[in-house]
Amino acid sequence: MRRCRRWLALALVVSGLWPAAVAALDGTGPVVEVASDRLPNGLELYVYEDHTAPVVSVNLWYRVGSRDEPIGRRGMAHLLEHMMFKGSQRVGPEEHARIIDQVGGEMNAFTSADATVYWNKVPAPYLELVFELEAERMANLVLTEAHLQTEREVVKEEFRLGLENNPLSLAFERFQAVALAGTPYAWTPHGFLEELDAITVQDLEAFYRTYYVPNNAVLVVAGDTDLATVRRLAEKHFGPIPPGPVPERAPVTPQPAGETRRETITFPVQLPVVLGGYVIPGVRSADMEALQATGLILSGGESARMYRSLVREQQVVLAALGLAQQYEEAGLFLLAGLYLPPVQSEAVAAALVAEVERLAEGVSDEELQRVKNQLVATYVFALDTLDGVANAIGSAVVLEGGLEKFTRGLDPYLALTSDDIVRVTQTYLTPDRLTLVDVVPAPPAALEEGGAS
Repeated sequence: MRRCRRWLALALVVSGLWPAAVAALDGTGPVVEVASDRLPNGLELYVYEDHTAPVVSVNLWYRVGSRDEPIGRRGMAHLLEHMMFKGSQRVGPEEHARIIDQVGGEMNAFTSADATVYWNKVPAPYLELVFELEAERMANLVLTEAHLQTEREVVKEEFRLGLENNPLSLAFERFQAVALAGTPYAWTPHGFLEELDAITVQDLEAFYRTYYVPNNAVLVVAGDTDLATVRRLAEKHFGPIPPGPVPERAPVTPQPAGETRRETITFPVQLPVVLGGYVIPGVRSADMEALQATGLILSGGESARMYRSLVREQQVVLAALGLAQQYEEAGLFLLAGLYLPPVQSEAVAAALVAEVERLAEGVSDEELQRVKNQLVATYVFALDTLDGVANAIGSAVVLEGGLEKFTRGLDPYLALTSDDIVRVTQTYLTPDRLTLVDVVPAPPAALEEGGAS
């Protein structure tokens, strides 16, 4: 029944009838209900019941990411994520993955600036197996020099494939370091090659013992189970693990420069690009949805403003974007314009900024409805799998300030007005918050060497 209602919701979005129909849908009860509890050692439990299929998706979130790394050891959170698969006292190297595969399941992990997440999806009868495996590596990870040497090279190769072989992605990272300088969001989980080389087993052990404790974790289960079962199994496997003294995170408050900052970097890109970013609040802000909608108004497809104006009409760029990139406590409203000479970077930057400033004049009802449809469709699709539901619950609890950020559903999107777009534009997308960086292609010799300055 839940899945049928989700597809009905999407059909209503496509037909443009969503606003009129949402009240009727809500009248039958919420699409997603979440039960919660907490163990005495601080481990938080969240359970979404869906008995459509005998499957469970388990997410274990740790409140630790690249923002928690010390200078000189950046990349450590991601490296430790890899080491979590190299074995514990009772489970051998790579055995976690093999065991989950043998029961017909899937598993993986990811590291972000604010969190590290381990997920497993298995047939429902193997829920306890997942708890046993995750509790084992939460409490008894074995870190060795041999495994560190192996996984460090794996992580460095990921760095090379993801960044060094993708100059535009690397340029974005360099830009972010400029725009968010002085904050732990100035670097990403990739870290830096030279700092990865400096990480020791003792560094990893200290990081693990500090952050991989139950009172710094959130366990989310979605699927064919219930809170009573999850609580019983969690008490059995996670309950004996003692809490730890997790250090309090310092608040992240990027300071606007007071005027537009402008820099130029020479980089091994094929085409020149102008990158821009306004300092904005993080995902806990009440303005999160309005900032997301603002990005879609600017570059949410070929009917959006930047494509129509900058690409088709003015032909000043080949491609352009405006996008709210938000972390837990800070973010950037990104701008980008990819262009061809003889167009000058000054013209591109001026055109990008002009489109942003034009938002202060308001948006049409048609634009606003298109964006709401896009936001609602994205929301609906995200909840159409158990993995999506578990991830959305974990994100709300760990990053967005609480479960209510999830249970509020579509209301904040449906309530958006033109005035909201104007307000966030005038509040956050202002010259004193803006950093502009011209990314200029390196000369042929530098391209061959992979150099940048």
